Amino acid sequence: MKKNIFISPLEDFAFKQIFGEKKNLDNTRAFLKTILNIPKDEYGDLSIGNPVFGKTLRKEKSGIVDIKLETKSGKIIHIELQVEKRANMKNRILYYGARLIGDQLKWGEDYDKINHVISIVICDHVLVKEETSYINVYELRNEQNRSFTDKLKVVIIELPKLSENCDSEIWPWLKFLKCTKKEEYEMLTKKYPQLKNPVNCARRMGLMESIKHYYFHRNLAKTDERMLHLQWKLDGKEEGIAEGKVIGIAEGKAEGGREKEKFVLDLIDQGLSADEIKTRLTETRTTN
Repeated sequence: MKKNIFISPLEDFAFKQIFGEKKNLDNTRAFLKTILNIPKDEYGDLSIGNPVFGKTLRKEKSGIVDIKLETKSGKIIHIELQVEKRANMKNRILYYGARLIGDQLKWGEDYDKINHVISIVICDHVLVKEETSYINVYELRNEQNRSFTDKLKVVIIELPKLSENCDSEIWPWLKFLKCTKKEEYEMLTKKYPQLKNPVNCARRMGLMESIKHYYFHRNLAKTDERMLHLQWKLDGKEEGIAEGKVIGIAEGKAEGGREKEKFVLDLIDQGLSADEIKTRLTETRTTN
């Protein structure tokens, strides 16, 4: 691997690989210990849970969290990375926490089986404007600051508010997430040895991961653009163009894949009707 390849830890695929894979759970343990005040032995049997919410009702909203972890005693730790600012982010966080609580119980089980849910949300934008600190912890408490329950906790980390100098245990980790140059990696590993493993993990991803990530999203974008272009043309044709069959062929579902997609697009460009397109496709199949 070339040493000059840099991958930002804030790339979704990189973040999940550094902190959300079984082989890299030592990184996750070290990171969480700087944030959470829970017994150290809880991390001994740290495991990766299914990030997909189950659906009990047909119309129930589904969801996928970035990283879902379970501790030795069954505590659920949910880590969410949010680089771009999104509308209703606070409601989204609340929904995820509520679902992670609700999904714990099976039919007929008592409520005393509900375990702790801790949501850690890392934002590369300002979410809580009224606070100056880069890390804020929220729980259910009354006006006298007495706790109603400790079963739900939300930790909001805002990277733009990070101080210039190290002022906490978590600071080096957040500085690592904000790295934009490979030289910053090198500086951090020299000054903070605990970051050696996550930095090496990021380096190992290297060129191949970057290429795969780039081509996947480029091809996805091209496919979306191609299908949109096709749909525009189909929408301009006469009613009854047999959309399902034509679009199915164009999407590569029929035998021949992209060749038939191009063939259909050419026929549409020529101004052929739906019946004429179907006739030409039939003739082609017969000839072949």
